[in-house]
Amino acid sequence: MMNAPVRPGALSAGALPIALAEPAIRFEKVGKTYAARSGQQAVSALAGIDLSVPTGSILGVIGRSGAGKSTLIRLVNGLERATDGRILIHGEDVTKLTESGWRSQRRRIGMIFQHFNLLSSRTVFDNVALPLEIAGTPRAEIAAKVERLLALVGLADKSERYPAELSGGQKQRVGIARALATDPKVLLCDEATSALDPETTRSILALLRQVNRELGITILLITHEIPVIKEICDRVAVIEGGRIVEEGETFAVFTAPQHPTTARFVETVTGVEVPEHLASRLRTEARPGDSLVLRITFIGENATAPVISRLSAIVGIDVNILAGRIDAIAGQPFGSLLVSVPSRAPESEAVLGALKSLGLKAEVIGHVS
Repeated sequence: MMNAPVRPGALSAGALPIALAEPAIRFEKVGKTYAARSGQQAVSALAGIDLSVPTGSILGVIGRSGAGKSTLIRLVNGLERATDGRILIHGEDVTKLTESGWRSQRRRIGMIFQHFNLLSSRTVFDNVALPLEIAGTPRAEIAAKVERLLALVGLADKSERYPAELSGGQKQRVGIARALATDPKVLLCDEATSALDPETTRSILALLRQVNRELGITILLITHEIPVIKEICDRVAVIEGGRIVEEGETFAVFTAPQHPTTARFVETVTGVEVPEHLASRLRTEARPGDSLVLRITFIGENATAPVISRLSAIVGIDVNILAGRIDAIAGQPFGSLLVSVPSRAPESEAVLGALKSLGLKAEVIGHVS
């Protein structure tokens, strides 16, 4: 049901493809209701959550503030308890675990926080070493492991620094190293980049993708930032009002959203805004001599193919490009163009027919003189 693409190097001898393996995390009809208190009514934070996170994938849950994202991720590491349904981690039902059982389970689950949660009195080395110390790992093993992890996250030269001496991006790298210390199978990211600037965000996302590919760790992240989903997620789930309203492979969801909430999220990274000087002149009805304004969507190979020249050759009409963008979604090319063509019926119908024959999606924006 939750198919994800098999990436190069994702398979080893005897391993199953991601789509066939047991999901790393599975939510089955999960609900979470906070009990009434001080005269207030009970609050339903989550209801009827059905979601699978394929083993070895990166799945992002996106939603606005209050949608239920944080509650969802806190259920996975036992910081919250579900009131309905089941949660399975690598096939094990964790819904009814005791606190002792959760302590054992959490060693297999890494957590990265929005505000880093580093101990200011401990060095970088000691912050990363902390989970190993708690687990009773011998000091010699701790030293070797921490050194490897700091090298992985690019902080080998910062081991004796304190958090106050680090940038935000460096602090988050320490947080990632610490989360990996106990060799988790699952990594949870709670708004891990929302406190960072765009350039640092990209570097942290690249590191998370590296961790996913090289270590085979499944990542479940929550965010309100659609560029984060676009950059690294294999799959995306959109949450609103405590329910998953849409879920699927990132490219498919972004290029053909089915729910209005999803459409509002993705339009900021997939659409081309109508230039202000043009928007003020757009009309719904055509007048003699008008041009028809179209938004054309390019997917896959079409995103980099000379489709406009092909279109002009097919219909024999000049196509005026007004605005455009070409980007990548989950590593696949995607493009969008605003163009204008004559509004007269024979020409405009020929253009729309030619676009359909070329396998392109066209949306009529309006008419302009």
